[in-house]
Amino acid sequence: MAALKTAKYVRETPARKPNHKEVTTMVPTLTSDETFGNLGFHMYWQTIKVPFTMAAEPHRHDFPQYLTFSGTNPDDLVDLGGIIEITLSEDGKNMEKHIITRATTVYIPPGLFHNPLVFKKVTRPILMMDLYFSDKYERK
Repeated sequence: MAALKTAKYVRETPARKPNHKEVTTMVPTLTSDETFGNLGFHMYWQTIKVPFTMAAEPHRHDFPQYLTFSGTNPDDLVDLGGIIEITLSEDGKNMEKHIITRATTVYIPPGLFHNPLVFKKVTRPILMMDLYFSDKYERK
């Protein structure tokens, strides 16, 4: 059978091991590099099933990032199924805690201090998607 001319546009999603022991499933990833779109972003998804602190220390970076949280009830993805806390600060001193109880996206522009990120309550798995625009993830 001849190769499809459009095969370069279809790629099975690679996956990596999770970075946190509390995340127990493989983490699907997408990298848009010179071999796949060349848009300079990374994205990954993970399922949170238990309460834990994912990132305890505030940090910032030089690239934009989006964190998206949604529920896994197929009839209502907006129903988060838990409580998440994330702390943000423009100056690194005046920390503001945000409480997330419904599907939410957090935009983290370059330089914005963020974290702790705490999954306080998980009554049903929560889907977290992280999208960042950089060749490499570096904290400052």
